[in-house]
Amino acid sequence: MQQLFQNAQIAQPDGTLLAVDILVTDGIIEKFSPARGEPAPAGVVATDLHGLFVMPGGVDGHVHFDDPGFTEREDFGTGTMGAAAGGVTTIVDMPCTSLPPVTTPDNFKTKMKAVESKAYVDYAFWGGTTPTFIDSGAFRRLLPELKELGVVGIKAYTISGMQTYPRLDTRQMVMLFEAARDFNMLVAVHAEDYFLATYYTDKIIREGRSDPLAYKDGRTYDAEPLAVSTVLALARREHTRVHIVHMSTSAGVDLVRQAKGQGIDATAETCPHYLLLNREDFVRLGSLAKCTPPLRDRYDNEVLWAGLLDGTIDYVATDHAAGIYPREKVTDNIWNAYAGMPGVQLRVSLMLHEACTVRGMNLYRFGEIMSTNPAKRLGLFPRKGMLAVGSDADFACIDPKAPMTVHAEDLYAKNKYTPFEGRELRGAVRQTYVRGNQVYDSSGKFPAGAGYGKFIKAV
Repeated sequence: MQQLFQNAQIAQPDGTLLAVDILVTDGIIEKFSPARGEPAPAGVVATDLHGLFVMPGGVDGHVHFDDPGFTEREDFGTGTMGAAAGGVTTIVDMPCTSLPPVTTPDNFKTKMKAVESKAYVDYAFWGGTTPTFIDSGAFRRLLPELKELGVVGIKAYTISGMQTYPRLDTRQMVMLFEAARDFNMLVAVHAEDYFLATYYTDKIIREGRSDPLAYKDGRTYDAEPLAVSTVLALARREHTRVHIVHMSTSAGVDLVRQAKGQGIDATAETCPHYLLLNREDFVRLGSLAKCTPPLRDRYDNEVLWAGLLDGTIDYVATDHAAGIYPREKVTDNIWNAYAGMPGVQLRVSLMLHEACTVRGMNLYRFGEIMSTNPAKRLGLFPRKGMLAVGSDADFACIDPKAPMTVHAEDLYAKNKYTPFEGRELRGAVRQTYVRGNQVYDSSGKFPAGAGYGKFIKAV
């Protein structure tokens, strides 16, 4: 089938917009031509985009959709509906918040069977491993098997609150990095030092504190740069490709910048909440804004922005991880609250407003941090993350000037809450297309339906 998407505005590298028509054949971009307003050729299905800004479909490289196993928090249906409504056409689900975790080929297949009929957008998986598999040596058999199945890489924790997915100690991390190098696999690390965070958390609990800043002070600032430093040192020594997830501290940014300057194959992501929220918001919002790592200080916001603008931070993900609302998110005792929040639906609008409208980032660069860079790092490029001949026809169609106000009730997440409630933004997603088919329109419809989304194998 041939489709012609007419009157699209696409960004050029200098940030200017070019009016084009996009010819799509069987879900693949075939040709760009200047928009002339002429009728489509016979047999070609025409869609007029009326001058909307069309960016590469968003790629959210870090979500927890909890399916199977924890679907009272989120599932692949509600999670990918939110993605579609937010201009995200590909999500990459973490291995750790499902049962069983994606650590073996059999577990991978269980996951696939559970989610494949639910997805509204395309998806990929992170794989994982455990201390038991490393100590037994089984991980050297399992990692290449997971790679063959198409995972984007392996996720590891230096500190973990999940019994089913424990942290790796430094010795086990070295062994993982050696194997990942041998099999040419990317390792993503949640980097907070276990001993520092545990020591200060236990100390503050003994002191009887349960206010929001007790959690921030316990999950001490220095835990992140200490762990990041260790991870980068191992990456340098073992020549391993490494990715730091949800960077939250200015010190972490400095370490990644230095590592890149030394030629270490390291990338980093951050999240909208680490760019837009800080300790003042944590005090104001309490448990609703609890996340891991915790929100930091206003200074960290600004250094993270600087790192994103200069390329030290490669892209923006959400770490979408919804707790059961209100049971897990409304409490006066911060230690009892679930650490996480939904985010996939708001990522594009939040970032478009702050990065482009407020801070002057050009729209081409915006497409890089939201789509192209994660697709490249995670082995999904050039099929995903780019408007180019031969790429999938994945589009987020946006009115950059349209006002919108964030309301939790408008989220498709199973648990409807957000620390951005009431925030006024400029820039709204109007339509989303995956492989040429419309998966969302601004009237709240999902024309392609559940099960349209397909698994994308990393290369």
